[in-house]
Amino acid sequence: MKNSLLLHTAVPSLLAAMDALTLEPDFQIFFKKAAAAVRTLLGADGTALILLDEETQTFEYKLFEGEQQHLLNAFKGFRFSSTTGISGRVLTSKTSIFTRNYPNAPDAMEQLVDAGLQSNLVIPLISSDKVLGVLASSWFAHTESVADISPQLLTLAERIASQIAVACHREKLEVQLRSLAVIDPLTKLLNRRGVLNCVDDSLEKLHRYNRPFALFFIDVDGLKSANDHWGHETGDILLRDVAQRLSDVVRKGDQIGRLGGDEFLIIAECDESHIDTLAKRFLQALRVPYGKGRKRGRLSGSIGVVLAPQDGVDEINLLRKADAAMYIAKSQGGDRFQRASVKAEEPQNRLISVVDVEGALERNELQLWYQPICQLQDLSVVGFEALLRWCKPDGEVISAGPLIQAFESGRGDLEFRLGNWVLREAARQMRLWNKNSLTPDIHINISPRHFLHPSFLVELQILCEQQQGFGESLIIEITETAMLEDLERAKRIMLRCRDLGARMAVDDFGTGYASLTYIKRLPLDIIKIDRSFVADLPGNRVDWDITKGIVSIAHALGLAVVAEGAEEFEQIGSLRELGCDQVQGYFIHRPMPFNDANDWLQHKPLRIPTRGMLTHTATKNSSAEKIKAAANDELAQQCAKPNLATALYLQQEFNDPRFSITPRGKSRSA
Repeated sequence: MKNSLLLHTAVPSLLAAMDALTLEPDFQIFFKKAAAAVRTLLGADGTALILLDEETQTFEYKLFEGEQQHLLNAFKGFRFSSTTGISGRVLTSKTSIFTRNYPNAPDAMEQLVDAGLQSNLVIPLISSDKVLGVLASSWFAHTESVADISPQLLTLAERIASQIAVACHREKLEVQLRSLAVIDPLTKLLNRRGVLNCVDDSLEKLHRYNRPFALFFIDVDGLKSANDHWGHETGDILLRDVAQRLSDVVRKGDQIGRLGGDEFLIIAECDESHIDTLAKRFLQALRVPYGKGRKRGRLSGSIGVVLAPQDGVDEINLLRKADAAMYIAKSQGGDRFQRASVKAEEPQNRLISVVDVEGALERNELQLWYQPICQLQDLSVVGFEALLRWCKPDGEVISAGPLIQAFESGRGDLEFRLGNWVLREAARQMRLWNKNSLTPDIHINISPRHFLHPSFLVELQILCEQQQGFGESLIIEITETAMLEDLERAKRIMLRCRDLGARMAVDDFGTGYASLTYIKRLPLDIIKIDRSFVADLPGNRVDWDITKGIVSIAHALGLAVVAEGAEEFEQIGSLRELGCDQVQGYFIHRPMPFNDANDWLQHKPLRIPTRGMLTHTATKNSSAEKIKAAANDELAQQCAKPNLATALYLQQEFNDPRFSITPRGKSRSA
């Protein structure tokens, strides 16, 4: 070959291929450019990309570029063994092979001979010393008209092939990364994101082509028991088995994915007449026996079914109805399916579903609200309890109770993700307080499952390392249930929390089953008396005696006592008399958003009415009546926080400076 040919034809072809690799993100467009460069360089009729499937050890025709596309387009998707043909020899030798007379070659493939292939050049696509496939250039003219390929041209063609190999490797990695984003690593099914994308696709087909479909919302019965008795490794094996069984019975074209935990979703194009048949097929697949002897058990499934468009035409509404129907099936004993439209969509105590909470979290509609906690001695603010709220776009605010009930009844990982979100959000808002030189304590409730889960300590340690002082301001509230579920493990976690600076509080004390032995053994700092013991003070003698006993025991163990649910001043007086250390309740303030809590903390109402203003309507019968009258006084009502007027009254009535309203951590100058 002459140098001028290399300069004017070969080298520009190589540079075009390399530019295409650098500048073109779309692999198919890049291949067209690179293949065209090779075809121009060699004078071939076409160039094909043939990739190796390592799992099946077969070659597959992927792409073809050239003038004879009508001849080889039919071969797209054609597979053949990696040990046959000239491509098989190239794979073994890792060297290029030019076959001038292809029909007479001993390993010629009959299909290609019939297509008219006369000559071909097969170049290995090698990346990181690994053959990914071959690049096959083809000639369909008579063999006499095809000249031998010079070493210079072959070298340049191989250089372009090496660029194609790099692009193939990059494309393969990108495909793997894309699959990781939508594939559940445990079951190899679609993950939550992947299967919900399929729901969106099905809704699009419904709108465009009027193709109805059903959602089968599946919860595996008995898996939690298997995890508890035989460990999560056994549970993972069972989950993989369930996933495989369901995959075996879904129809071609149906989509199946794992939403999380032991929840699955199947999307099936069908109408009402097919639902019973499909649901029974899925139930049969879910009846999984496992173990032997005393360790023998059996799984089953609860399925909620919705049909689009009859039951809705948007993702959130369909999933919510399917989840509610599944809950009905489970409440009836499981191993059955329930149509969403057959019975009431949701029982009254299931108005908020796990799907609602999941959506609120994804749309950033959840907030932390804060309720003050004060020292009983002087009503100075020592901290806040962070409480979860769902603030809907329409202005409705959902309190923590229904949200907790929803995610605790869920079977996925929402409880852990939401708990970690609460920790991160509290740390973020604590940082804002610290900038203003305010250091209130923050009480955070941690659910039993989350407290015992490995993600809790991991998340807490990261936050404490990232934000200095967060651990020292944090008070972790757990229930007696979390302590009793696994006492030794709970103790180890508590000690680790203390190592990070956090303090431990037992919430709703007196409503569970924790004995004094447990309280003594565990590294606790605070006991929070349940509001049910405070509500009837001071009139209920039984509650009085129980509260007095709890306070005495707590103080004997060196624990502080916080009383919850104080709404009346009479309760404040009783709790002070009983020796409680701190108080929380509507008497101090209702829960409020962070900005309001911040303003309240920095700008407390300091207008103090005169003694005459506060007492002129009071009778002389009792201090309680005097206080009630003061709270109703017109001037007292003008205070931004009327319930604090009673404290101001005490400050003047008894000349007691301890009743000044000063938040802890707030500078005097502020």
